[in-house]
Amino acid sequence: MTEGVPPVDVVDDKVGEASALGLADPLADLKAVTPLTPRECRRNFTLGLINGALFRIGDIFIDTEMVLTWFLSQLGASNFLIGFVWPLRFGASFLLQMLVSGYVERQPYKRPLYRTISIFRCAVLLIFALLVALVPVGPWLIAAFFAALTLFSLGTGLASLPFMDVVGKVIPPRRRGAFFGQRMFWGGLVALGGSAIIGFLLSEPGGLRFPLNVAVMFVLASIFYGLTAWSWILIKEPPSPLPATAQQGVVGQVVAQFRRGFQTLEENVVYRRYVWVRLALIAAGWAGPFLVVYAQRELGIAAGLLGLYLGVRTAGGILSNLLWGRISDGLGNRKLIIATTAVGAATPILALMFGWLDSAAPASTAWLTYAFALVFLAAGMFGPGSAMGLTNYLLDVAPDEQRPLYLAFTNTLFGLARFMGLLGGLIVDWAGFNVLFGAAAIFYLIAFLLSIGLAEPRDQLNREL
Repeated sequence: MTEGVPPVDVVDDKVGEASALGLADPLADLKAVTPLTPRECRRNFTLGLINGALFRIGDIFIDTEMVLTWFLSQLGASNFLIGFVWPLRFGASFLLQMLVSGYVERQPYKRPLYRTISIFRCAVLLIFALLVALVPVGPWLIAAFFAALTLFSLGTGLASLPFMDVVGKVIPPRRRGAFFGQRMFWGGLVALGGSAIIGFLLSEPGGLRFPLNVAVMFVLASIFYGLTAWSWILIKEPPSPLPATAQQGVVGQVVAQFRRGFQTLEENVVYRRYVWVRLALIAAGWAGPFLVVYAQRELGIAAGLLGLYLGVRTAGGILSNLLWGRISDGLGNRKLIIATTAVGAATPILALMFGWLDSAAPASTAWLTYAFALVFLAAGMFGPGSAMGLTNYLLDVAPDEQRPLYLAFTNTLFGLARFMGLLGGLIVDWAGFNVLFGAAAIFYLIAFLLSIGLAEPRDQLNREL
């Protein structure tokens, strides 16, 4: 037995414990055809939960809306540069996926690529942590930050393609809601500990003043991302069906993949409606990176409160993830998208409300800094649930042999769209935070109305079963 791999009977016990907590049995109602044995399915499911927990705690140490934007704000970066963090983090992640999607499609096993990219991603974080510790605060550190974030994001996007393809192979459609819900549940629990650590580090304990405290967070993120890669490469992966496509040069492959993607967008009505919903949600997300900046500059929060906000947001995800998973598996991902979009709309609306209360009664600012945590509670409930619904919906729609194409084309399309998030910083500079939050609320409403018109791919699966 490989060191660090839990015995299969221990894996089965852990699944039993999850069931006792009200979590879904990964083999319940298992009707999908799979070459894996029930024991291998349980093992994969549990390793996937471990992977999710490790990823979540690694991710929280470089949280985009909390840590990274706050870090740039402390460096004296402009609103435009702060607004660039979110699209760069989540947009650049997908820019190279179409370049490698053809290659991934032709590989029967996807984990080797995931392992290689994961090592690169961890190395980028460690190198940047060293720069933060050694380079004086100033423009050079800001430039190094964006260089490191670009490389890290590109690596993350490349790693997510083989990761999601493996999920599509080893997790049956009816269990994906439980899978992602439980990943987020356990990940949320361990992330609460990460939130406490962040609050402690940002309070600048003895010897760890800014920016050394931030360097420590990047090191911790690298360690947990490395453990994430370890857990995923232990997955038992069956071979993928290979497409009957002719080999082409790199340019020819990319052109062919884009042509296939746009053809799919034109011919598949269900997929096209899904794209419109996601585009509206991306526009609604422009306000996300500025919630902490707004609370800091307008409400005067202390840096130590970021740990509280992270904890509240994480708790919101924990409390809602089991519900979201049950909706995904029981009612379908269309209803999950509708429900989470309605919750997401509360984020900018609450921010506007607290801004109005602060203007009406400035003496209540101290109370408002704690009440503002409700904004992050709504964000914590929306983010994981929306990601679960949108991801599972795409996996439901995509044919098995074309899954890398659907994932790569979709992510590239939305990766490019996320760069429109730069408008968020410009809107703040030109018109203020209230206009940005108001625009976000309108886009949430548009996404909600569009999501009502989505079809439910699970209906087709029900007929087939």
